[in-house]
Amino acid sequence: MIAGLDNSEAPSDKEEPVGLAVLDVGNTSMHVGVWTDRSVVDVSHLESGNWMELRQALEGLRSNPQHARLVAAVVACVVPDALDAVEAAVYDALDLRVQVVGRDVPLPLKVALNRPEAVGADRVCSAAAAYEKVQGMCTVVDFGTAVTIDLVDESGVFAGGAILPGLRLQALALGNHTAALPVVAMEFPHHAVGKDTAEAIQSGICHGLVGAVRNLVEEYASGLNRWPYVVATGGDAKMMIEHCDFIDAAVTDLCLRGVGVAYVKHLGAQAGED
Repeated sequence: MIAGLDNSEAPSDKEEPVGLAVLDVGNTSMHVGVWTDRSVVDVSHLESGNWMELRQALEGLRSNPQHARLVAAVVACVVPDALDAVEAAVYDALDLRVQVVGRDVPLPLKVALNRPEAVGADRVCSAAAAYEKVQGMCTVVDFGTAVTIDLVDESGVFAGGAILPGLRLQALALGNHTAALPVVAMEFPHHAVGKDTAEAIQSGICHGLVGAVRNLVEEYASGLNRWPYVVATGGDAKMMIEHCDFIDAAVTDLCLRGVGVAYVKHLGAQAGED
């Protein structure tokens, strides 16, 4: 059985803010919640680009008496063109200037890549949240619009990873770039051998993705001579993880947790400079 990573053993931190609005803005969906006591609560899942709903979700957080002391708003955003709208929504709803991970708040892990500035903040935030819980080498599989399989080494360095198209991107590619294949709704088929075109597409994409992720994790393990602890997250994780026996834990809103981790580390670094 795949377990989640709860917050029961999270360390306390006297410098941690009472309440922090955290946002994760992706290509398909946006997520917003409150980071408090090293956990994320009152999370809303929205369609990307729906700025009215984002404002309403943020206003709902502010009107909640439990979140009366929201001290900051921090976002991990992989859609640069959306930042102006995000900043406007946050300011209108919370009267706060949004702080962007990778711009105003440093990435929460050291990044051992050729161009560290080019890595998606969401990937590093998710990796940081996983590492904080595991306290050791781990791999994060994010089943989103794109699927990312990222490795954090034993010392907490983001070592890199792999990116491949997610379920719906693959389905759209087949439907839009072939003459006869339809765009099919994605659900995990009961059998690997499809009995019609739609089932064959579902099987190829779903079972193919399981195999691709498994192979990549095995490649990581071969290079490390050790199997990493594997954490899954993302919008399609619920559908995929029961077919991935190599996944150790499933964590909802892992990126939002990582946004909180990034901000707390930022506060700690600032305090150390004082």
